[in-house]
Amino acid sequence: MDVSISVSEYLKKSRKIVKRGGPEASEYKFLKNIPKEMSDTPLEEQLMVYKLLTPILTVDSMIGFTFRKPHGYAGDFELIDRIYAKRKSSNSELYKWDCFYHDMEGATAVRNRKKYFKHLAIETEKKNKNALVLNLGSGPCVDLLEFLTTKRNHTLRFECLDMDQKAIDFGSVVCDNYTKNITFIKKNALKFDPGYQYDLIWSAGLFDYFNDKIFIRLVRRIYALLKKDGELVIGNFSTYNPSRAAMELYGQWYLHHRSEETLIALAVEAGVPKNLIQVCQEDMGVNLFLHLRKN
Repeated sequence: MDVSISVSEYLKKSRKIVKRGGPEASEYKFLKNIPKEMSDTPLEEQLMVYKLLTPILTVDSMIGFTFRKPHGYAGDFELIDRIYAKRKSSNSELYKWDCFYHDMEGATAVRNRKKYFKHLAIETEKKNKNALVLNLGSGPCVDLLEFLTTKRNHTLRFECLDMDQKAIDFGSVVCDNYTKNITFIKKNALKFDPGYQYDLIWSAGLFDYFNDKIFIRLVRRIYALLKKDGELVIGNFSTYNPSRAAMELYGQWYLHHRSEETLIALAVEAGVPKNLIQVCQEDMGVNLFLHLRKN
């Protein structure tokens, strides 16, 4: 079990790391082992960290982009795209910090969502080659692109819903060669009612940002949009996330982390029969996936 060091020791070593241009791999564990006094939010300690990190809090770095939120909200489409691509700055003063960022368990779990989605889409197409899929909170659509490029002539049809027009514009460019398979919709998920139903509804990371009350409300609404034998799959960060403190302190990136038991309880409260609920996970166990079937 890690023993947290004092705030002064943490700042002293961090200052040295910043001064010499970023951390080595051997220092990643130290940077994630943030003193409890900082992670529990005393503002003055946090301000000391941000002052220390000023040279890297630029949108050209992964930490800076996450912290500054240039699109106005956390976990935006461009950040997710940068995580998917393991994007690293060409600036030598930022490069090592970006390597640290992409090595964090949270970033790896985000990338693992693509693999999970591709498998889910492949299995859906095997069952029903004409299935209609709703991609809820579609973001950059790189997961969708990677599925569509696995072979020629996919027959699944996708509707990509996002309330950010910039995300829709970005996803449209990313998937430009597959317009026959995709329709983009700008709409708030909580107000979405298409008047028809889906074979599969996928939401990679939208529910991480909702409190329990909104989570239940949206599950109830979206679950009703499933066809018989359809499935709703919701990604949510697990309570096991070794990089949580680093995500919150360095990037001010706050998520609702939930356990398997909590996800099941929320689904039951939303009206889903318990025998139709299953919770799976990606390879690291940092990202859980709540599967809700409809009979």
